[in-house]
Parts: sequence; structure tokens; C-alpha cells
Amino acid sequence: MHEPRAIRKYVYFPVTAVVSLLYVLADGDMTELCLVGKEGVVGTSSLMSDGTTASCAIVQCGGTALRLGARQLRDEFGRGGSVTELLLRYTQVLVAQMAQTAVCNRHHTIDEHLCRWLLLMLDRLPGDSIATTQEMIAATLGVRRASVNIAATELQREGLIVSGRRKITVDNRHALEARACECYAVIKFEFDRLEAAYDAVPIERSYASARHDRERLALLRTFDILDSLSEKIFDDIATRASQVLEAPIATISFLDQDRDWFKSRVGFAATESPAETSFADVLFDVTEDTVVVTDTLHDPRFSDHPLVRGMPFIRFYAAVRLDVDGHTLGTLCVYDFKARRLDTEQVRSFESLAMATKDALIARRALTEAK
Repeated sequence: MHEPRAIRKYVYFPVTAVVSLLYVLADGDMTELCLVGKEGVVGTSSLMSDGTTASCAIVQCGGTALRLGARQLRDEFGRGGSVTELLLRYTQVLVAQMAQTAVCNRHHTIDEHLCRWLLLMLDRLPGDSIATTQEMIAATLGVRRASVNIAATELQREGLIVSGRRKITVDNRHALEARACECYAVIKFEFDRLEAAYDAVPIERSYASARHDRERLALLRTFDILDSLSEKIFDDIATRASQVLEAPIATISFLDQDRDWFKSRVGFAATESPAETSFADVLFDVTEDTVVVTDTLHDPRFSDHPLVRGMPFIRFYAAVRLDVDGHTLGTLCVYDFKARRLDTEQVRSFESLAMATKDALIARRALTEAK
């Protein structure tokens, strides 16, 4: 997932995958420092110093993970809220795992290493089987394959595991825990404390992070557009969007810290709406510049929204991102009270209108600065 000393663009939150953080020596030999599964994040070094680390990360067991931009995580970490507290707690547990692994490698036998490793893997996987090979285990633990084979054969003879082709199944976990050294219990205790901390720390609404990005808000304010008077060029674009998409409501909105402010609107009386009820927040969570929701009741992002379940019963939503220098400043969007679809030509026209909106916005700032 990343090489030693490489700058990370992303961090990963494993869901069903398990990842090993390894230290690789000059001769190619390596030793596992720790495991990361559903309890943690790969890339905590992105929060520190220059964002690099001497370790590398490889996937031990394939599965799914959530990816987030490293810069986004650093920005959120810098705000000192719940995310910061949880990441610091997790880093403490990660350091404890690394320290205990070092102790284990120095003072305990290979079969104890193997028991510890199998148990830590099981804690992060569903079921009792681990997709791996003895070669992979040997490389991970930094020992000879023959040593792993001897240890695995003994555990299988005692009925603790079944070692098959590319898979190890644990038949008697209780006995495996009894056979493992004290290091597994120490590491598990730390992770149990972490899980309790996850449950105890309140989490703020996810919209706050993207909305409160300081660079984004600073850029938005350079356009001096918030709370400005109506302007024909923007009103004409909103009207055209309503016509082309045959939608009763169309808006050009700019996303302030705690509100959507509407520069232009068709079929809608309010000049702003609170961030808590913003449909536009979906643009912060996707990479696509155009979002079309054909039926809000069947989209989990909107199905429980108060404006979907209650008045005015929005059923259709489409928006195009208005971004400048990589920052989402606003949207050109339309709403309807019935589920529907857009054809290819409508989408193309919609995106062209959004481009015209951005051009008008940039031209407006240039004209203002020239005065």
C-alpha cells in the first residue's frame, strides 16, 4: 500500500482487509511491526513531521477499506476535536503493539510468535480461517520458513489449527490463547480499551470537516459573492437550468461555513438554508463533479432527509460542482418533487451551464479587483 519514505496522498481505514506494517532491511529481509484491521487506520505517519515513515505497508488479507485524502485527515486532526482524540488514542495503542512485538521477538519462541500472530489476525477477520501461506508468515515474522513449518506442524498435531494450502484454520481458539505468550493478552487489552474509547467519544457531524476547511472558506471570501445583490448573468443561468432540465426549482448556491447561500434561485423563495439540511454536502463526499439522484427515497444519503420525508417532499436532485483551484465553493443544482431521470443531452447542457457559472464567477472577481 505504500513504500518506505514515500509521501502518502491517502490514508486507509480497513473494513474487512488486514494490513501489516513492516520494516524492510537493506538485504530485503523484513519484520512485522504491527497489524492494522477494522479498528485502525493505515497512514498515521501522515499526521507527523514530513508525513513519511521507514516502514512499508502490505495487505495480509484482501478485503475492503475506506480511503481518505491525507491532507483532509491532517486538516481535521489540526482542529483538535473528536477525530483528534480518537487518532491520538489509536496511535497510543499502535505504539503499544509495536513495543510488545519487539519484546515478543526478543524473548519468546517461534511457536509463541505464531500463536500471537494468528490470534491478532483472527481478531480482525470474520470466521476462524486466515488466507495466508507459511512463506508469508515467515517473511512477516522475520524467521525461516522451516521454523514456521515446524511450529505449525506441532500446533496442528495438538489439534489447535489445520494448516492447508494457502489457508490456516483455527480449530481450538481457547487452547491457542493458552499456548500464546503474554504478549497477545497485553496487546488485546490495549485494543479493548481503544474500543471502549471509540464508544465513549462523541462524534461531530461529518459535514463540519469539509465545510470548515479554512483554505476553502478563505478562497470563497476572495470572490466577495456572499450576500451580494442579484445579478442578471447568474439569474439567467439558473433560469436556463430550470428550463433545460424541466425542473421546478433551480439554484446557484455558495457553501459558507454554516449555510448554503443562494446567489440565484428559481421556484424557491429563501435566500439561504442551514448547512444541517444541505443536499450540496454530497459534493464533499464524492469525486464526481456531477451528481444525479433519480429517487431520493432509494438513495441512503437522502432517504431520511427531513426535506425528503417531509415538506416539500423532494424526490429528485441533480447538482454540478462549482470548484476553483480544487476547492468546492458551490453548486448549480435542480430539484423536483417526482422521481425522474436525465438524458445524456440534459446532463451535458447542465454541465455546460455550470462551467458558464464558474466563468462568470471568476470574471466577476477580476472585474471587482480591477476597480
